[in-house]
Amino acid sequence: MEMPFHLKTLPAEALEILRFFAGHNEAVAQTSAMIDSTGLNERRFGVALRRLVTKGYLIMDGYQSYRLSDNGRRAVEDLAAYDETAPEDTESADSRIVTRRLVLVTPRALLTGQPTNIYAGFEDREDGEYVEEPLNLLVRLQVVNSADDINPNKDSAMLLDNKTARQVFEISAGTYTKVRLRCFVYQIENEEDPPMMAGGMYVDLNVVAEPENADRGLTAYGVDVQFLVRE
Repeated sequence: MEMPFHLKTLPAEALEILRFFAGHNEAVAQTSAMIDSTGLNERRFGVALRRLVTKGYLIMDGYQSYRLSDNGRRAVEDLAAYDETAPEDTESADSRIVTRRLVLVTPRALLTGQPTNIYAGFEDREDGEYVEEPLNLLVRLQVVNSADDINPNKDSAMLLDNKTARQVFEISAGTYTKVRLRCFVYQIENEEDPPMMAGGMYVDLNVVAEPENADRGLTAYGVDVQFLVRE
C-alpha cells in the first residue's frame, strides 16, 4: 500500500505525532506527553505540531493541550493502515535541523523622512550545517514608527544555499524619536502550506531630525535561526 498523498506532504516528525495519537486512549493530549513519547526535541516537535495545526489535523484544547479534528482522526486511521502494510524496514523520511546566523545591518541612527537601506542576510554556514538544496525563505522586515505605518511590512523572497546571502530593504523613519525594526524569517516547504516561522529578532534605533546629529555608522546584529531540512 502506498502512503496517501496528504500524509506524504507531512514531515516525518508530524507522522510520529499522529502515531502517538493512534495509541493514546484519551481525547486530549499534553505536549509534554507527545514529546516524551515521540522522543523529538522541542524544535522539531514545534515545527511538526504547527504543521498539523495549520493542516487542520490538530486543534488546541487548552494550554499546551491538543486533540484530533475529524480530519486528524482520518489521518491517524490512514497512517495506521499504511503502517500495517509497509515493509518492516521502511523508515519515514529523515530530517535534521540546520542553524544559520541571521544578520541585520543598520545605521546607528536614522534621519527623519530620509530613505535608508537596511541589510538582512545570513553568514556562511558552519561545518556540518550544509543543505543539498537551497532553502526557500521569506524574509520580512517590519518597521514600527515608520513614515509609512499603513504598510509596515516589507517582504522579500530568498533562496539560501551554503553561502552568504543578503537582501536590501529601504525604509524611512517617521517623526518619532525611535524606530523598532523586526526581522522575521519564514521557511516555505511547499506552496500548499503556510510559511513556518523559523526565527527572527528586533532592534531599536534612535531617530533624529537634524542631519548633523545622525550617526550613519553601521552596526550589525545577529541571531541564530534554525531550519528543518528533509533528507
